[in-house]
Amino acid sequence: MEIGTLVIGIIIGLIIGGLIGFISVKSMQSKTAQKATHTEDELKALLAVQASQHLNVSRQALTDIQNKTAELAGQLNNYEDSLRKANSSADETKDTFFGEHASVFLRNNVKTSKNDLALAQPDAQPRDFANSGSGVFVGLSSEPVEVNKSKEE
Repeated sequence: MEIGTLVIGIIIGLIIGGLIGFISVKSMQSKTAQKATHTEDELKALLAVQASQHLNVSRQALTDIQNKTAELAGQLNNYEDSLRKANSSADETKDTFFGEHASVFLRNNVKTSKNDLALAQPDAQPRDFANSGSGVFVGLSSEPVEVNKSKEE
């Protein structure tokens, strides 16, 4: 009997262990299925939020590009207009070297003397500072020109 009782105890233990194992496996599968659907829903929500953020950033970038393009087009039009005006009125408009106010000041304050040779004789060459030379041969000693005695006599 002892062996029969032992065998019956083992069989009952195996049946009860099998039932407990079966119930725990079913419970874990249902939790895993719920967890999978819960995780899948969270993933879909996260992707929807990220897609919304991506769309907002893309729209903002598109708006910035359109604004910059419009600004660039305006600058190009202004540049073309300034080129047209410069070409059409190049003879009419004279830009002063010193600026508007400085040119008037210089014109009024610079006194021209009537004794200035350059102003008195505009066709004459200005004097150079090489004394008697032309400036090109300043360093050379000039030899006296020999006078032709046959003509003097």
